[in-house]
Amino acid sequence: MTMTNDIRDQAYLSGNAVQKLNFVSNSDRYIFRKHYRSGLRSHIFEILTAEDVLKETQGVDMDGIQLFPRAKPKKMFRILRNKFKGKEEIFHEIKKYRLLLKFLGPEFIAESDEFIVDYTGTGTNQIVLCGLQEYVEGEMLDPWRLFGETYLRNLFKFNIQEGPQLQSLVRKAQKNIAEFVKRTRHMITDMGYIPDLAGIGNLILTPGGALKLVDINNIVKIELDDSILIDDKGYPSCDISVEVLSILEREILQKDIHTDDPLYRIFLSPERKKRVKALEKKFYKNL
Repeated sequence: MTMTNDIRDQAYLSGNAVQKLNFVSNSDRYIFRKHYRSGLRSHIFEILTAEDVLKETQGVDMDGIQLFPRAKPKKMFRILRNKFKGKEEIFHEIKKYRLLLKFLGPEFIAESDEFIVDYTGTGTNQIVLCGLQEYVEGEMLDPWRLFGETYLRNLFKFNIQEGPQLQSLVRKAQKNIAEFVKRTRHMITDMGYIPDLAGIGNLILTPGGALKLVDINNIVKIELDDSILIDDKGYPSCDISVEVLSILEREILQKDIHTDDPLYRIFLSPERKKRVKALEKKFYKNL
């Protein structure tokens, strides 16, 4: 289930029109701008200061040169699309975020203040879950474009010249990715859940070498058997997330993927991957 067209239309107007929502107060200090990555589960807006947006649109003079610095968000504002029947369903949704926070820690996820609002734009009262989420600046760690052991160096060298500083940053990033994989596998073993790693842009590598999971709206059940689980949108995100985990280990950490590993032996078998690809194709066809 998704939110009504009324809330979608109001939320998707440009600029600060999101302030028309009854639970967002008018303010001259902040502007809400639709984020390009709004997806299947959330409407996402950048929260920008009006001062920064003014500099972006009108420019600033720097030693006689007119510059137009892009406004950076102070926070990300998420409005979940789910239509909840009551507070218990919302509390269950929030527990998923708490589970991520427990196992991955604030070092590896974009932290968020989750809160419930009463939306009245449709003429009736509707419970809506929102979040004020940490803005993470950096490069997308695209698992489908990882090209071996030089990937991290190539990613960072646009901002840092070749040398000891770059080598140190690459080692730091590798260490953080290794820890992220370790904590994710602990979550799989201890709780039987895996974060959604499937989407492009779900993982961000910061300029300082930290790794952050920014899609905190979806964790999926994992079963170590032949069944292929699909999420509430019909996507095999469990299998794809396990594949991403294996890619991080193989391509970034340069580890051998052993066939006696029960997780990878089940999820990466050629026959199973064919079935998963068929489900992926069906999902995209039905979008």
